[in-house]
Amino acid sequence: MKAMVLKKWGEELSFEEIPDPEPRYSEVIVRVYACAPDQFDVTIRDGRAGGNLPLILGHEIAGEIVSVGKGVEHFQEGSKVVVHPYLTCGHCKFCQVGRNTLCLNFKGYIGAHTNGGYAEYVAVPEENLCFLPDGIDFALATTIVSPVATPLKALKTRAKIQPGQTVLIVGACGGVGIHAVQIAKAFGANVIAVDIDDQKLSSAKDLGADHIVNSAKKDFADEVLEITEGIGADAVLELVGTDLTLPKSFSSVSRTGVLVVVGFQPGKIFECDPTRFVDDEILVTGSRYVNKAELSEAVEWVGSGRIKPVISGTYDLKDAEQALQDLASGKIFGRAPIQIIKN
Repeated sequence: MKAMVLKKWGEELSFEEIPDPEPRYSEVIVRVYACAPDQFDVTIRDGRAGGNLPLILGHEIAGEIVSVGKGVEHFQEGSKVVVHPYLTCGHCKFCQVGRNTLCLNFKGYIGAHTNGGYAEYVAVPEENLCFLPDGIDFALATTIVSPVATPLKALKTRAKIQPGQTVLIVGACGGVGIHAVQIAKAFGANVIAVDIDDQKLSSAKDLGADHIVNSAKKDFADEVLEITEGIGADAVLELVGTDLTLPKSFSSVSRTGVLVVVGFQPGKIFECDPTRFVDDEILVTGSRYVNKAELSEAVEWVGSGRIKPVISGTYDLKDAEQALQDLASGKIFGRAPIQIIKN
């Protein structure tokens, strides 16, 4: 099969012909129709997420099962699927209560610790598969895996937003953020979108943001207080997580509000005044990806049209390295999948 292979951490991917994968026990082989790069792929490529070389990147995978290994019970050849990228044990105390992303025996990620979807075929454990209904384009389906599923859980389960509340989304024009804007609006929230690109912010407004703030030009914490007449946001979704954005996100939370950290820069120190935890009873929490039930819910949101996947273009497999470079330099709005088979 054709694949983009990483042979040395931090170096460019190479386009190669390698043997097709064979399914092991309880695995299937998925013909990859599309796989969308995201910022985590850049982190993996740089060697900051572990794993072994040589490696095929790619975890936002949509495709069709072409081969089934022994022990597979619920999927068959011809099934259309998206792939849950977390490799978990399924039996620890967190897996048993549906919090698989906190697995005590976590084995890593597809596309980091096993080969991923920058290839014509990928081997996937059955437990990582989620059915994709007919009618959803494979390229659009790649957005379900993280850009839709991640903010859906964060806003619904962690922030618990309600109609009429104000939601601030910091990093609203990234792949996750632009879908978070739509989700928050679908929940009936008043949405404030923060980012650093006027053109992308204009698109965020077209997709549901009630207010937009360019944080490269204005202090977004001050702007939020002005927009909310001094009250602040009921929920803040932090998708950037730098030492510049985190204190301002914290300052933007209203009394009894919640700050949900999704994106972060490892090693950054978040300093805040603990007085607010008592006086205003605010909550600061995190949200780590989704379980399979939540991924299936994201499939339903896209399939029913409740959310519009944002795709700004596609790349051929041989151009995956260019896709990563464009992503790292901020040239991509929403997602731009590597489309291996055009359907």
